[in-house]
Amino acid sequence: MRHVVNLGLHTHPKALSDEAGSVAGLGMNYIHIPVDFQNPTDHDYEQFCAVMEQLKEVPIHVHCIANYRVSAFFYRYRRDVLGMNETKARAEMDEIWQPEGVWAVFISR
Repeated sequence: MRHVVNLGLHTHPKALSDEAGSVAGLGMNYIHIPVDFQNPTDHDYEQFCAVMEQLKEVPIHVHCIANYRVSAFFYRYRRDVLGMNETKARAEMDEIWQPEGVWAVFISR
């Protein structure tokens, strides 16, 4: 089974309507970790890490609305869990965006 993890909010104007139903209809598992873009939390990240650990041997597609949440979460995951060199992990995130404000604080934890 393939898995789709959504870090975006269902209430966002660009969110897919009934994404969970669409994903299930394709025979895939849908996991929603709603991350408030104005307030990403360590609890959100811990949930993400738990899902990544649980599904580490199977294909996973992780997405959000603009790939900002995903790039920040993967930066921390690569750095802290996978042990990737911080400079390399940061360069991969920086290709997508350079976090500021609450997101700069989030990735610095």
